[in-house]
Amino acid sequence: MTAKSENKKQLLAVRYAAVVAAFKTTGKGWQTQMNDALRDWLKTHSPQDYN
Repeated sequence: MTAKSENKKQLLAVRYAAVVAAFKTTGKGWQTQMNDALRDWLKTHSPQDYN
């Protein structure tokens, strides 16, 4: 029996095609790059600031 991962993947729909297209141009691993960019953004921003 293994413990559940705290970093379980979740499906996410990005609604802005231009954002997805920009990351896709970077090639293989673009999803990871997008995730890393969002993680870095959270270091200096709060999503609650955009409500």
